[in-house]
Amino acid sequence: MKKSSVKINPLKGKFFDIKPPGKTSAPVSRKWKNFRYFAVIAFLIFIGLNLSNIYMQGRDLAATSKDSAMAGYDYLQSGIESLKDKDYKKAGSWFERAEIKFSELAEGTEHLTSQANELMEGSLYLDTAGKLIDSGITISQIGQSIAVLIEEAALIPQTFISNQLDEEQVDLTLLVYSAKEKLDEIYAGALNLQQNITTLNSDLLPSDLQGQITKGQEQIAQVIALMREFNLNFETILMLLGDETPHSYLVLFQNNHELRATGGFIGSYMMIDVNDGVITKMEAKDVYETDGQLTEVVPAPPGIDKIAEHLYMRDSNYSPDFPTSAEQVMWFLEHSNQPSVDTVIAIDQSVVEQLLEITGPIYLEHFPFQIRSDNFNDLISYYIEAKISESSTPKQMLFDFIPVFKERILTLDSFDEAINVIKDMVNARHIQVYSKDPDVQALAQRLQVDGSIVEPAEKTDFLSIISTAIGGNKSDGYIEMNIGHNTNIDALGTIIDDLSITKTHTWDDAQFSKWQGIINRYGTGETSLDTLNFIMGGGENIDYMRVYVPKGSNLLNTEGISIEDIEISEDLAYTIFAFTFGPLSADSNQTINLQYQLPYSLNFETTDIYDLNIQKQAGTEDQTLLKTLTISEDLFVSESYPSSTKPFTLNPIIEMNFDENFTFNSTIEKVNK
Repeated sequence: MKKSSVKINPLKGKFFDIKPPGKTSAPVSRKWKNFRYFAVIAFLIFIGLNLSNIYMQGRDLAATSKDSAMAGYDYLQSGIESLKDKDYKKAGSWFERAEIKFSELAEGTEHLTSQANELMEGSLYLDTAGKLIDSGITISQIGQSIAVLIEEAALIPQTFISNQLDEEQVDLTLLVYSAKEKLDEIYAGALNLQQNITTLNSDLLPSDLQGQITKGQEQIAQVIALMREFNLNFETILMLLGDETPHSYLVLFQNNHELRATGGFIGSYMMIDVNDGVITKMEAKDVYETDGQLTEVVPAPPGIDKIAEHLYMRDSNYSPDFPTSAEQVMWFLEHSNQPSVDTVIAIDQSVVEQLLEITGPIYLEHFPFQIRSDNFNDLISYYIEAKISESSTPKQMLFDFIPVFKERILTLDSFDEAINVIKDMVNARHIQVYSKDPDVQALAQRLQVDGSIVEPAEKTDFLSIISTAIGGNKSDGYIEMNIGHNTNIDALGTIIDDLSITKTHTWDDAQFSKWQGIINRYGTGETSLDTLNFIMGGGENIDYMRVYVPKGSNLLNTEGISIEDIEISEDLAYTIFAFTFGPLSADSNQTINLQYQLPYSLNFETTDIYDLNIQKQAGTEDQTLLKTLTISEDLFVSESYPSSTKPFTLNPIIEMNFDENFTFNSTIEKVNK
């Protein structure tokens, strides 16, 4: 076979350099000289996915290809800007034009790239060029699919809202299936893109471009992994929408001003059924009415037994492990002549208060107060406890509030703020989900909304402080708690933790005086002024506290409480130190210290690591954490995470608002002498 006369020169900082024999390159315009990168760029903006910029550099392409390259690049940039501006129709049009131009570029260079297998010296260069051009086409197609997908996906929440507000309803699951088809197209394009980018020879590219290609490969891999995750959970999402059979939900309203292990006292709840994406049932209930129908006698567990002889649904969220508590709640529901449910969702009042920041004030007919974020809890407490309602149930105001609040949420101009609130509330453990369906539960775990207590890990310190209000009514809303956790490690690797817990009761006369005008106007109902003051937050706060630490930890010493008053037991594969904290009067504070030795040691024959997990109790607020590490002078900390918040310290000191779970570790070594 006759060899081609095309000469392929080695790259010298250029993408490729191809010159037909006996001819010189065409003059290069100033615009082309300034165009350093021929870029193939796209962003996956659906569900938080982002595909980084992937660049292709070119300089001496033939004049006929130059216009296509320039136009394709410009159209991609315009498409990206339109996506950012949420003009999806225009974005789709720009990406379509980009695909046309990249296709023209492919056709214009086909006579070169088609010879890649025949050319010994230049085949790698041509192969790389071909793959990058093909990537440009692929990303243009992905961009078009994204634009269509986002437009269709926007119909899903709109349809869900209209289904709840209008009599004429649309099968929401059909829209979900349509979105799934478009995602499959994007997924196939991403796989093709990954194949091109990972198999091209990046060594042939300029050095500053190689890093971009590597980053692009990582981003594409992440996108593909996330899409696989979505495909894995697609059937589960449809199940939650009630695709084939209705899905039933139990929503627990927990009052975190009266703490319980999973967030707060269960005062009321809601039963919700969803069928084909439509809420077909939404019924709020008073937990006391349900508890009155309990057919079984269950002894109260430690702590609860100080305020009640038997356990009911209202106190059944006793375990800090939400799946354990949720199963117990479901058991009490079913044994109180109520229907079984598929999934349990627990929210506390902080969620409602944060959403009220977005919706603005709520007005209810026949209710004299404006319900706002800053007065929601107090109004409910006052209205319910004073029993000023003429209805048969003192919680009627809450039941009247729910549908109005729901409609206000559904008619927000944008869900972005509401979604951000929900994400923040999940991170702060104010929302938890459990399902008896294993696929739904697995999804909750992956989304980290399952509320599980972390399983013990080998040679890992652990702390979780669980409060159960047993006195002071709703005074937990006015309690600030400061946690100090100092770990002492000696040269032999022995680990001793010093834990200090300080609680401050912030209620004072000023807190109650702001309600005096309302009380003067509407009275105290069936309660006295002193009783109302006690209920609203001024009562002595009494807490049955359980401190979860590594199993086998040995309690050495206490301050602020007698060591004989500490109950030691085991739960969830941890050791528990339990005791009564309080009574704590309004405008006062109290501190309790516990010192205990961990059941394992570190080994400094080689480098060892001290690990710690601290898990925040669901529903708690106004907590601070001071974490310190004290080590023997024979040791030093070579690395620590997170970084110390105090400068110029040899040992780590972390001071923070304790509003989410916390992980700490330090690498410790012997000092070389």
